[in-house]
Amino acid sequence: MPFGQIPALEDGSLRLYESRAIGRYLASKYRSQGIDLLPAVDDTQGWALFEQFASVEYSQFYDAALQVLWLKLLNPAFGIPSDEAATKAGVEKLHAKLDVLDKILSKQSYLGGPGFTIVDTFYMPAVNSLYKAGEGPAFEQRENLGAWWNKVSSRESWKKVNEN
Repeated sequence: MPFGQIPALEDGSLRLYESRAIGRYLASKYRSQGIDLLPAVDDTQGWALFEQFASVEYSQFYDAALQVLWLKLLNPAFGIPSDEAATKAGVEKLHAKLDVLDKILSKQSYLGGPGFTIVDTFYMPAVNSLYKAGEGPAFEQRENLGAWWNKVSSRESWKKVNEN
């Protein structure tokens, strides 16, 4: 793979890297099996909104979440001293993003649109880690975001992923 990192997927002659690209590919390839995680092929508006919310996850939420995770979990794990000012600023930035997500969820049931999609799965690992970093109350205090997390984290597939 070009960057020498995982995740990566080989499927016949296809060599694919980047988790979100792999997720989209697998959701498309296996869309007739189990739950459909993508908008209908001919739903142009559904696709536009799906891609918008996928972009929001990557360009808005993920960076803010990752910053908080580094400051609250990873730096201490590596013995790097805590920077209280940076942590406070990172948490404030994250909470501002959560406010926007909560508002989005006041108009739709899931982060990718009206139904559960792969976009929701893009958010789930970071949200789970943020709970471990002590940010659970930030989700629970936002009615729609808390309800979304309760729905998606109670899915049997998510429970299986988190068994070990």
